[in-house]
Amino acid sequence: MNSDEVAQYKDLFVTTAKKYLETLNTELLKLEKEPTSNEAINEIFRAAHSLKGQSAAMGFKETGYLCHVVEDVFYEIKENGKKVDPALADLLFASLDALTTSVQKIEAEGVEQGNETLIEELKKAAGVATIGAGKTEHLQKSEQQETAPLAEAATPAPKVEIKKNTTAAPPKPEYKETEPIKLSIKTIPVKVEQLDNIIGSLEELMVDRLTMQTLLKDLDDPLLSQAQDKLDKIIEVIRFQIMKIRTVPLSMVFDHFPRTVRDIGRMLNKEIELKIEGGDLELDRTIVERLDEPLTHLVRNAADHGIGSKGIITISARADRDFAVVEVRDNGDGINWEAVAKKSGVASNDQIGLRKALFSGISTANEVSLISGRGVGLEVVKRTIEEFGGSIDIETAKGQGTTFILKLPLMVSVVRTLIVHIGSQDYALVAAGVEISLRISDIEIINSAGQEAFRYKDQEIPVVRFNYAENNGDSSKNAYLVILNIDGEKIALAVDQIVSAIETVIKPLPKLIKDVDYFSGVTIIGDGRSILLINPRSFIQ
Repeated sequence: MNSDEVAQYKDLFVTTAKKYLETLNTELLKLEKEPTSNEAINEIFRAAHSLKGQSAAMGFKETGYLCHVVEDVFYEIKENGKKVDPALADLLFASLDALTTSVQKIEAEGVEQGNETLIEELKKAAGVATIGAGKTEHLQKSEQQETAPLAEAATPAPKVEIKKNTTAAPPKPEYKETEPIKLSIKTIPVKVEQLDNIIGSLEELMVDRLTMQTLLKDLDDPLLSQAQDKLDKIIEVIRFQIMKIRTVPLSMVFDHFPRTVRDIGRMLNKEIELKIEGGDLELDRTIVERLDEPLTHLVRNAADHGIGSKGIITISARADRDFAVVEVRDNGDGINWEAVAKKSGVASNDQIGLRKALFSGISTANEVSLISGRGVGLEVVKRTIEEFGGSIDIETAKGQGTTFILKLPLMVSVVRTLIVHIGSQDYALVAAGVEISLRISDIEIINSAGQEAFRYKDQEIPVVRFNYAENNGDSSKNAYLVILNIDGEKIALAVDQIVSAIETVIKPLPKLIKDVDYFSGVTIIGDGRSILLINPRSFIQ
């Protein structure tokens, strides 16, 4: 295959190679737990053989060679009963890591990685003298194979009489007209870059639609309004379909954690069981791509800090209205708040302060290890989750374990928002978090422990007066209370006016106000103005 053909088929090779490597990792984990599983061995053979064949076809000889020697090891396991002990499992996993690195290098640079040392170790483990991705030579049979040509040479070859072919030539096949093949192509590969370009155009269309809606209000033309309503419905259908195309299952992230937990358990000398639930839940691709790092931090944290010598880590996902809730749970001893208080200087009875300190970059580990101890993990997790409009919370109890709860938007970019007016500014609220709005004139506001509150459905809800200073202390401008539900905790945001509910495009905060907790994004409304998206969680924190 020439260089042009390699470049043409490289993306396809990388995609399929990653799937084979995923299968190899999964099945090797099964085999380590069930050494006699013929199903796992057969799947490993199939994946390794397929990856070897494709690597050879693409001209990546070193990658194909490594796959071939991995096959040799599994031949010994299957046919000769070689035991998969921890040392051999470590060697095989190291081989899969090397193959992964090689595929990544092919993807990035178009060249593969050599693995001579690892190949020699595998050949010793398998007892073979293979040279290249060719026929395997088993050492125990090599002497017999070497003497075979001498024996053959000692025996004279029989004389063969060659006769002239007098038979008639076979008749030429007759042409028969056949029905044309009917192709049924149900899936086509689409580059992510192309989807992103479509999303960019959709975002511009959404902003223009808001502008059109604003202009039509002034024209008061029934026919134009009817046409606009029809166009709005079509745009919504297109938006929904495009966003669905961009969604991928969380299993794309979850599936590599069995291997991660296995390696961490070996490193820490702990017996850790991993349970995964809800991997089929689909989220926007941009979220799933960035979810690996924070989840890895949480899993490492659970393995190192949460679990003792033996325990269970559970990663689960479920849908909750327009959000996905992802939890990382361990059944360890729970968080030692006294240690957090001592390390951070926060009072041990200040739960809000302690939670903030936990995500601020401190570490309660006594020493730094390869797994944890530097205190940057949870800080990175919080920042990453909040960058794409999510939130993180924690539940822990002494002797019962710890659960980190991530709340993530199912889709990004276009979100239904409630536009409210407070003081001299308009602000946006994510509509999914709004429970109801009430007129202040219909409510009796009380003072509860120095905090304004009111009773609603047998629950006392605190009132938040945002931008109170701008109103010069005149709360009479506030006409409505918008009740917001933040993970089951409710607050009432006082606003002067509820302007509208619209579909808007959410953009990240500018660098100048990126660290302001009260806001989580910015959006553009119909008249072209940029307004800030309020982060309700900041009022609780």
